[in-house]
Formats: sequence, structure tokens, C-alpha cells
Amino acid sequence: MMGIMSMSWVRSLLLKRTFRLIIVSSFLALTVAVQPGLAAEKFISIVYHDIPEKAAVDDDNTRAEFIKQLEYFRTHGYQFISAQDVIAASKGQKKLPEKAILLTFDDAYLSFYKFVFPVLKLYRYPAVLSVVTSWIDGKKPSFYAGKEFMNWDQIKEVAASGLVTIASHSNDLHKYVKSNPAGNEEESGYTFIYNNQTKKYESESEFRTRIREDLKKNLDIFAQKLKFRPHVMTWPYGAYNKIALEEAKKLGFDVFLTLEHGFSDIHHLDRISRYYAYANLYWVQTFLEDLEKGLREKTPIRAVQIDLDTIVDPKSYEESDQNLGKLIDRLKILGVNTVFLQGYCDTQGTGNVSSLYFYNHTLPVSMDFLSHAVNRIKVRDIKVFVWMPVSAFELPNAALNESLKVREIKKGREGVTTSWYRRLSPFDPRSLEVAKGIFRDLSAYVNFDGILFQDDAYFTDEEDFHPAAAQAFQQRLGTELTENAVKNEPLKTQWIDLKTETYNRYIAELIKTVKIYRPDAQIARNIYSEVITNPAAKAWFSQDLSTYVKDYDYAVIMAYTSMEKKSSWSSQKDYFQTLFDAVKKYNANNKVVFKLQAYDWATKTWIKDESLKREMSYLLSIGVKNLAYYPDDVFKNKPNDNYLSEIISGRSFVKDR
Repeated sequence: MMGIMSMSWVRSLLLKRTFRLIIVSSFLALTVAVQPGLAAEKFISIVYHDIPEKAAVDDDNTRAEFIKQLEYFRTHGYQFISAQDVIAASKGQKKLPEKAILLTFDDAYLSFYKFVFPVLKLYRYPAVLSVVTSWIDGKKPSFYAGKEFMNWDQIKEVAASGLVTIASHSNDLHKYVKSNPAGNEEESGYTFIYNNQTKKYESESEFRTRIREDLKKNLDIFAQKLKFRPHVMTWPYGAYNKIALEEAKKLGFDVFLTLEHGFSDIHHLDRISRYYAYANLYWVQTFLEDLEKGLREKTPIRAVQIDLDTIVDPKSYEESDQNLGKLIDRLKILGVNTVFLQGYCDTQGTGNVSSLYFYNHTLPVSMDFLSHAVNRIKVRDIKVFVWMPVSAFELPNAALNESLKVREIKKGREGVTTSWYRRLSPFDPRSLEVAKGIFRDLSAYVNFDGILFQDDAYFTDEEDFHPAAAQAFQQRLGTELTENAVKNEPLKTQWIDLKTETYNRYIAELIKTVKIYRPDAQIARNIYSEVITNPAAKAWFSQDLSTYVKDYDYAVIMAYTSMEKKSSWSSQKDYFQTLFDAVKKYNANNKVVFKLQAYDWATKTWIKDESLKREMSYLLSIGVKNLAYYPDDVFKNKPNDNYLSEIISGRSFVKDR
């Protein structure tokens, strides 16, 4: 128990901090609150770790800072709620107050018992304490060698107080595990472990069993030590997937704490967002302002799209790794905060994919390198979207491959498409199963931040005459699919709509597959600029900006001036303005990325650095939020990294993301 002298010290610190905070608060111009209309459903959750007298690591908040933060919330009208309050509100048994905050403390450090717990009792504030059972039993990881943790008697005491909800933080999932042949490590809660001895990845059933057995052991220990089983689960590092979530729910957990940002919602107890608390003088004010800003707009993207083909040397993993190092050095100079990284092999530049850069069960593996590349780039605080085709796959089974291909009717003759992309027809369910298998493996074995869907998801006006498309046409429109049938209205418009819907549904199923393994993954999709500038182009591509901004986190406009034959600066400005006007029409500036052309494929020359920078500057001047360019050459320094960094750098945005 805390001694009288220690409690007196706490009260003294509280009085001093309260006086000082009142003075500081008088100068504050803005106090951000949960919107009154959201009070019954929304709340803020904050995660603390160790609360020592002096901070030793980034996760630490000093005791003085912790008291100052509590006092800020208290004096600005925030109400502290418990996990039980959240559950009751989710069942309609009570309403949450306005400006509600849930305090959570991870790992059960000794400082919680010695300092935080007495403060909570003094204030009568509730909290959640998340316990890693193996750590309490002495299996402390080496990277926490200098930390002290509570014992079972202390945990039992705080649990009996009625103020502290004990949550599971797993038994032994709070660690990193091998994620690929390169030896990179990722969070255990969603990583399919790579075994160096067997040269194999953990199977889905093995992953499921590992999660289930860990959580079951965790609950059994709680039952033995505390005589109850927690129903709140705090994912270590915030890392989980839907498989782990399924297993946890089977064991009786019904509230789940993550490390996602944003307001938490009583209707989504399976993913309660939490903000990291930092020991910074103005952290509380900044955090609340950022929270409100985050509801209105996303952090601007500054991105480069990278061909992994130029980095990977199929004959040498070591050479490939050295090339990756050069790329990362270049990314740091550019200052970008996002990378669209090729996940497939296309060294011939055909756009048709017959091998991949990640372990999978469908296509050959050129080199299992993507996971390593994503890991190394992400540790530099750069988000990585894996750039992948939707249906332009060349299957090893030649007969199956040809039977699934998109077909066209051209001058009265039917055959497999002659388009640049030889796509699998999305009308055939077998095509979707193939693609879902590829995206399942990508999501299971690569820890990316998002997906960029390639521009192969289109139909020309002469496609698709696949038998499955003919069947869909007959079912929808009640007539036979023929060349003449789709030339005249209203069938022409209805056919375009059906093709667009088919691809959208197809991609929606791929997204569902991705979200099983990467629930937080963001989705972006390429769109041809001509679809936006020319209404007739919808018939040529079966794409539509309005559905993009509704269905995806980002629509990536391929705003390629050279490809679109915009040779003069005047025509380029008009082109960009037309695109931006369309974006504004849908109020979608936060959700659209303007991707510029850095290389002229027609003339096989690089766009001048001055021209590319001028285009970027103009787009920013008219109000465009998100910029990217493609392609990039690390070995030729094209575009010039130092020159372009002045405009493409996202350094000022990185911390906000």
C-alpha cells in the first residue's frame, strides 16, 4: 500500500500543477471538444505506458507531465469514463457524457501501482490496465530489462478497487517475430511467422492455433491468479487481424483496444481507437486540435511510385538489398511520406503479370523480396501502398488462362482481347477466385499500409464478350449480347453501367479479402484522366470518378500531360484545371491524388525537372492536396532528388500521419 508521505507528495504535486495549469490555460485560444451531437456515441481513448519520475524511453510520461495532462482534461470539462460505461452505452443502458475520455495503461508497470493508482483513487477516475501475463510471471523481454512490473498481489488489489478494469494484453504475443527470409521482424499478432529451418511460412491454421492457444493460456492464468477472466482485449502494438479477432471472440472477449487514431464509437467495440500520450508541454492541446482536424481532412500525400523491377536483381538477393538501400537513401532526400511500391514482376513492361515478388500459391515467385522492402521503407516513417494489378494475370495453366481472358468483338470477329492488358474476365467467378488467392497471400505475408490497384481494371467499348459476360448481359438486359446490340441506346448505356458495376464489385471482393488480414489497410485505385475530362471516355474504360471517391480511400488520377498530348504550358494548365474542377464537384480533394508523369514513354526521354516541378507547383497553387509522380530511377537520379524535394517533400506532414 502507498504510505502517507507518498500520498501527501501526490497531493502537493496536484496543487502545484493545478495552479500552474490554470495560468497556462488562460492563454489558450482553442479548446477542442467532442461535438455535442456525438456525445452519446463517441469518446476519446488515451493509452499510457510507464509513468516514472524521469522518462527513459519514448513511451514514458513523467509523473509531473501525467498530472498536468489530467488537470488539463479536468479543468476543461472532460469526463472520465470506465470500460463498463462504454459497454453499458453500447447496450443502450446509459449515455456517455460529452467530452468523454477512457484512460488506459498498457503493460502493468510498477509505476501504475505506486503512483497512478493512488492518483486515480484521489480523483475517483476509472481506468483500464492491460496485463501481459508472461511478463508478470518473470518472462520479461530483454528490451524491457530496465523496467519493473507489478506482481499478482498488486494487480489483484487494483482490480478489487472498482476503479480499474483488468484487460488481457496476451500471454506471449507482445513481441516481434520473423516475417520473411530476410529476417525482418513484425508484430506477432498479425504476422505469419517465417521458419528459417523449414523455409516455410506459418499456415493460416497454424496462425489461428497459435493465437488461440496464447489467449487461452492467458485467460487460464488470470482465472488462477485473480479468480476471473478479463473480457477486454488489448492487442499488443495494436496488431491484429480478423482471424485473431475471431479466436478472441470465441474465448469470450467482447471489447478490443487498438492503436488506431480517431474517436472511438460505442457501436464498434471490436476496434476501440486509442491515442498515444506523449511527455510534451503542449501535447494535450496539440492532440485535441489534431483530433478535430483529423475529422475534417487527411494529411496531404507526397508520393513516388516505384518499380521494384529496377531494384530487384533476380540473380542476387545481396545486390537487390544494396539497391534497396540506395532507394531508401533517395526517398529520405526526396522527403516523401508515401510510396506506391510494385508488388509484381514486369521486367518486359507488358503490364501482364506472370510472377510476383512475394510468397503465394498462384503464380511463380521471382524473388520473395516485397516484404523485406516494405519493412525497410516503413521503418523510415514512410507509408507503403503495394501497387498491384486487378486482373492482368498470366496463369501457369495455359488452357485455364485462355478460357478466362477478356474477349472482344472487332470488325465482326470475336477473340481474346488485343488490348495492352490481357485481363482475366471479372464476369467469370473463377477469375475472382484467382485474384482473391493472390491478394490473400499478399495480405497475409506482407505488412503494407495500403493497396494501389493498377489501371488494368477497365473495358474498352469492344469488350467484354466473354461467355460469362454474355450470360450477365442476358440476365440483366433480357437480350443476347451481340456487336449490334451494344451500339445503340439504351442498351449501350446500360451495358457500360453493367461493366462498370462488375469491375467495382470484383474489386470490392478483393478489398474484403485484404481487410481480413490487414483491417487498417487503405485502398487507392488508378483512374485514367480521360474518363474525367471526356464524358465519352466512360464507354472506353468503364470507370467513373464518382464511384471511386465513394468506394476508396483515394482515387489516383494519372494526370500525364505528355501522354495526353498537352505540349504547351497553357494547355497543361487548362488540363489540370479541368481535372481539379471535376474533383471539386464531388468535394473530393482530400481523397484524390494527382499522379504526374516523370518519363515520356513515347519519346523514351525523362521529363525535364523544371517542367515536373512547375506542374507540381501549379497544382498546389490551385488547391490540390495530394501529389505523386511516376516513374523514378534511383541509379540515374531521375528526377533530380535534391531539386524535386523542395516541392514533393512531405516532411512537415509525417508526424501528423
